Amino acid sequence: MQPITPPFAYSLHNVTTSVSNLDASIAWWRRVFGLTLLAKSRFEAIGADVAFLEGPGFRLELLQPANGVRVPELMADPPDHVRAIGNKALVFRVEDLASVTQTFRDLGVTTVWEQMDLGDGSISTAIRDSDGNLINVFQEGASPIG
Repeated sequence: MQPITPPFAYSLHNVTTSVSNLDASIAWWRRVFGLTLLAKSRFEAIGADVAFLEGPGFRLELLQPANGVRVPELMADPPDHVRAIGNKALVFRVEDLASVTQTFRDLGVTTVWEQMDLGDGSISTAIRDSDGNLINVFQEGASPIG
């Protein structure tokens, strides 16, 4: 398939997720993934407190709305999590999933599955952040089946 030239130049600025407690979420992301807090402020236009964190090659925006609600369908366990239309998970690639999975265990992180064979030559550990948002961490080429 031929690549299509976009009609304008762009790049990914950040990924955003809503949280119930901004300070607790900042602490979780710093503790589990070592993200750096770049800024914290109030976004009056949407009535939310906001924080920007930075990791290797990406920024994460956390929003705490004044009247946030939890939508159960968006928090479903896999494989039902794909049924609700919308964002599914943040996905990170690592070089040593076994070590990262052990780090998650040591930190007491909520795990959905550990080192699951994805059938494409990759393995994955899925976890949930302090608000239950799904995070998938995978390693390419580590599957015992290839």
